[in-house]
Amino acid sequence: MSAPEVEEPSRARQEAKQEPESKPLRKWVALVSSVVLLGNENERDQEIAVNDVLLDINDPPLPSYLVLRQRHRVGPDPRRNHEPRSAYILAADRSACILLQVVEGNRRDLFLCDTYKRAVTILPRVSYIQACKGHGISPHRSIGLIADPHHRGHYEVVQLHSSTSGSDNQPNRLLCYSTATRGWFTRGLTLQQSRMRKPFSETGVLAHDGRLWWLALAYGVFFCNPCTPLFEPRPAQLHFLPLPADCVLDVYVPFDPLVKTLIDQRRCVRPSEGKLRFVEIRGLSYNEFVDVAPTNPTVWMWTLDDPEGPNPWTFEYEVAFAEIWDDTYADAGLLPSKVPRVALVDPNDHYVVYFFQGSKLFGLDARDKKIVACKECLIERNQQMFPSSRPIIDAWELPGDVATMTLHETIMFGRHSLYSEEKKREVMESIDYCLEQARLEWARDADTSDESSVNTSGQADDEPEI
Repeated sequence: MSAPEVEEPSRARQEAKQEPESKPLRKWVALVSSVVLLGNENERDQEIAVNDVLLDINDPPLPSYLVLRQRHRVGPDPRRNHEPRSAYILAADRSACILLQVVEGNRRDLFLCDTYKRAVTILPRVSYIQACKGHGISPHRSIGLIADPHHRGHYEVVQLHSSTSGSDNQPNRLLCYSTATRGWFTRGLTLQQSRMRKPFSETGVLAHDGRLWWLALAYGVFFCNPCTPLFEPRPAQLHFLPLPADCVLDVYVPFDPLVKTLIDQRRCVRPSEGKLRFVEIRGLSYNEFVDVAPTNPTVWMWTLDDPEGPNPWTFEYEVAFAEIWDDTYADAGLLPSKVPRVALVDPNDHYVVYFFQGSKLFGLDARDKKIVACKECLIERNQQMFPSSRPIIDAWELPGDVATMTLHETIMFGRHSLYSEEKKREVMESIDYCLEQARLEWARDADTSDESSVNTSGQADDEPEI
């Protein structure tokens, strides 16, 4: 498939004519969204204090992990003592803050981890009165985190509530929590009138350029400034930006679980070098009823240059996987017959895109057409496509206090920020044990992963074969 016709030269051709300006690069890590939970199973885990958190940071593509230790239960109900507990990162802000959700049974709690202050805070629950008005947190909608420009050092947690019927009883609004006021409140929201779509099929949210961007990877992006002062005469406006013309899928697509899974595997929108980038793996079918073999799979990228202009997207490049398989793909221990899943974009270089193949995370340099790095990324198979506000793994640009440290260090923060080296070693042994369980799971499933590209539950399984 050839590149689309555009009025202006692609970014790749423009950059070939001029040397890019050098900019200071920020350290970043590939932060896994699934939190490692330590429990009370042995004395080693008892050494970590209540609600303490640590970061195990590594040089990408080695994954980095956030580890949470809670000696006591999240919920106050002592009768629920056998329900499984899980935790997931919803957002990781480049300033210092990580928003995570801990789920135990049917109870969900939000925590803010401030890596600068090295403190963990639980967010209060939405009041009973607000919940009765329908202003409670929805577990099925994405939750974003953005720095508050009006209160330095503070943040807002935001969830988009859209009206599917246009009823005045349930108007479009934002449910917000401010760390400055320590309370939940709602903001009115107006919708852009032209080319607007209902934002009820968004599958993720990210903060960029002072705005929150809700991603509907089947057809477009919704964005607004959620920190508009409440006393402003006009409420915040939600804008809609379609994807490049030949990337927009049919309206019904997001409601098909299998097709949605395929979209999440093949598309992403991520910030890199100060701009949002849209990546798609092409040459594959989204029709689950038609078994079509992949035809020369390629990686395409567009850059969002002007979200409110007539031509918002600029085509960047197209690279065929076949161009790199012959030279470096097999050398990296990857399988040329498998189409990988898109994972993330290097925040410092938009030509480098990272992909999953099985349990491995590797970077592809589209400019030099080669594999730049490949490492094992131990994430349980059932968590790789776990639905959340944040992908299972994403780039996190480290805040200054963390970035000054040498990568592959353990940073602990919480009630006690200073630990002996012996305790750090014991904690890392607990982390290694958790990761070993994921490694064993991949080993058990290795013999059956090639049997089918779609499993019986209707979810996409392994990558399609070429």
